[in-house]
Amino acid sequence: MSRLSNPIENIQSHYKVVVIGSGYGGGIAASRLARAGQQVCVLERGKEFQPGEYPNTDVNAVGEIQVDLPGKHIGSRTGLYDFRVNQDINVFMGCGLGGTSLVNANVSLQAEPRVFADPRWPKELQNDVDTLLAEGYRRAEEMLKPNSYPEDSPALPKLQALEKSSKYLNEKFYRPPINVTFKDGVNHVGVEQKKCNFCGDCVSGCNHGAKNTTLMNYLPDAKNHGAEIYTQVSVRKVEKQGDRWLVHFQLLNSGQQIFDAPTMFVSAEIVILAGGTLGSTEILLRSQQAGLSLSNQLGHNFTGNGDVLAFGYNTDQTINGIGFGNRAGTREPVGPCITGIIDMREQPRLDNGMVIEEGSIPGALAPFLPASFAAAGKVLGKDSDEGWGDRLKEKLRETESLTRGAYTGAVRNTQTYLVMTHDDAAGQMYLEDDRLRIRWEDVGKQSIFQRVNDRLAEATRPLGGTQIPNPIWTSLFGHDLVTVHPLGGCILAEDAERGVVNHKGQVFSSNRGTAVYENLYIADGSVIPRTLGVNPLLTISAVAERCCTLIAKDRGWTINYDLPSVPPTTPTAPAKVGIQFTETMRGYFSTQVKDDYQRALQQGKKDNSPLQFTLTVISDDLEDLLNDIDHTAKIVGTVTAPAIAAEPLTVTDGIFNLFVKEQDKAKTRQMRYDLHMTTKAGQKYYFEGFKEIHDDPGFDLWSDTTTLYITIYEGDSNKNSVVGKGILKIQPADFIKQMTTLKVTNALSRAESLQAIDRFSRFFVGTLSELYF
Repeated sequence: MSRLSNPIENIQSHYKVVVIGSGYGGGIAASRLARAGQQVCVLERGKEFQPGEYPNTDVNAVGEIQVDLPGKHIGSRTGLYDFRVNQDINVFMGCGLGGTSLVNANVSLQAEPRVFADPRWPKELQNDVDTLLAEGYRRAEEMLKPNSYPEDSPALPKLQALEKSSKYLNEKFYRPPINVTFKDGVNHVGVEQKKCNFCGDCVSGCNHGAKNTTLMNYLPDAKNHGAEIYTQVSVRKVEKQGDRWLVHFQLLNSGQQIFDAPTMFVSAEIVILAGGTLGSTEILLRSQQAGLSLSNQLGHNFTGNGDVLAFGYNTDQTINGIGFGNRAGTREPVGPCITGIIDMREQPRLDNGMVIEEGSIPGALAPFLPASFAAAGKVLGKDSDEGWGDRLKEKLRETESLTRGAYTGAVRNTQTYLVMTHDDAAGQMYLEDDRLRIRWEDVGKQSIFQRVNDRLAEATRPLGGTQIPNPIWTSLFGHDLVTVHPLGGCILAEDAERGVVNHKGQVFSSNRGTAVYENLYIADGSVIPRTLGVNPLLTISAVAERCCTLIAKDRGWTINYDLPSVPPTTPTAPAKVGIQFTETMRGYFSTQVKDDYQRALQQGKKDNSPLQFTLTVISDDLEDLLNDIDHTAKIVGTVTAPAIAAEPLTVTDGIFNLFVKEQDKAKTRQMRYDLHMTTKAGQKYYFEGFKEIHDDPGFDLWSDTTTLYITIYEGDSNKNSVVGKGILKIQPADFIKQMTTLKVTNALSRAESLQAIDRFSRFFVGTLSELYF
């Protein structure tokens, strides 16, 4: 499958629609509004992973973990496995193109009808439950293609064990619909998928291409209809600027953070926040701090959807619930992560309902499991059967796992339970040191969680195992919780006194009443006002589909839902090895002197008129950069020039030329910078700069390669009137930082990356040697 994301250097300064996030809400918004003929740009914080690129070993998995602690952040901000640690409840979510759909368990179940009778839902949505919302469910199922684990597929011990538990509990059991493909072929949006190979690694990322994430349907469909998708872009805030919205973002993994560079921005007529429950809330909280008028309910009504993770450890029967990881081959089938459900939702009181699903643990974690389970079983476990004979068998199985690994003995016989029920949705998200935190005192002590624990103990009893609750749901850790289904924070409501968005997903524009920002929407799990009591992905999708229907209807647009959709006829060229680096230069600029660089520098100093930039130079084809006569690369970044604009300008569509030969000057080269700059108000400027590389008497190599002569013009070309001139230089400290940002892109191995750096370095140093020595 070819890449969906565009090179960041191709981003434009303005779009009709900007979608922030690429999970279920973002993928749906991008697909539907692109199908409505609109110009759509998608911004995603994480990287793009294609099948075959997800971690399948413990070392690779650890490299993709990021942990946000109260005091600090550990790991790359684009790490696939995103853990948020808080005092009362912890959150796990995915970070990548496709959002949490990349690392969830695929279950597509509708919420119980009674959920929508709750008065926390706006009346307009309640009135649409049988119409627009039902249509949203159907549209989502049409794209996500859920189906139950086939009866003619291999028997799965973990599924059989859950059915055994259901009979003991005397509760309803069935195979739920899951977003997994069980046959080879090209799907309904032109993506080739393989049938499930039953590896069990769904939640670490499907390397087989069988899992129906948004990367396999909504996102390629959006691309088929002209949407542009950009990754490793972290949106910080949104800002209203006249009749436009500015979306402020940082480029991750570019080196710009090292220089503490200002945020870039892209403008849009319509912005759709779909960064997930935590992401969208954090962006709006930061926007509110920056002056955007919003409801005081922002951040409130957070819920973990009643999530509980627990285990039936060291049971008397084979479970085979550990994924293959990098051990694929002749292993017994594990199956998709979740294939069965004990559905106990139809209780007299809605909030007493729950579902229990069986799960699989990714093979990448296998090396850690024997010792972890043995310790947890000893400290936290409660054995469901007794007797010396049984204890001896359990001890032997535990010893086998500890000596021979997770695919044997006690761990092989361990059932993973995933439970969803109903909490009170009273959590609160807020900013602390510019990072999102969650406060929800004593959430784990709510009676429903003890009830869940008791039911899991009963479910484990017929299996003869030791029931282990989630290790942090203990008195030792204050009965903290962990959720993989965070909801709320920007909830739907009748008015701003009760929520953050109206029934359409439009953001309320004050703390009271029903006035909204017409072109600012939220379409993700953050708008859900209460627990759903079941896996939420399908309901989030249905609400997002309804939101897009109403966006189109209000503007007279028509969404074409026809399938299949066809990929562009021009195939995407395979990615080539490229190179990039980030550079900061500082100096002075004058609008008074327009004909002489040195005089402009002096006047700029006199007038205290500084100018500096932080630019990322990107070549997506190293061979072309080295061999083309103009040695061309592209540039994105920011320019800070108070003489032109009070706040930093964003650079897009910039061009960099490395060592261009000067006509009739054999011993002279130029480094050229041609930048298109945009102010927050939308005004355009053109920046033209050059470094003159020429050997003059004395040692001038450092001066030549670090001095940039600049001219700025009005508008979008150098044919317009001159605004001013100046001179910039690279400071030694900035040069040292710049060297750390040199990065090879699209290399398939460490050796290929080193070879690319060697080739670039030889060309750079060789050219300077030719000129100066």
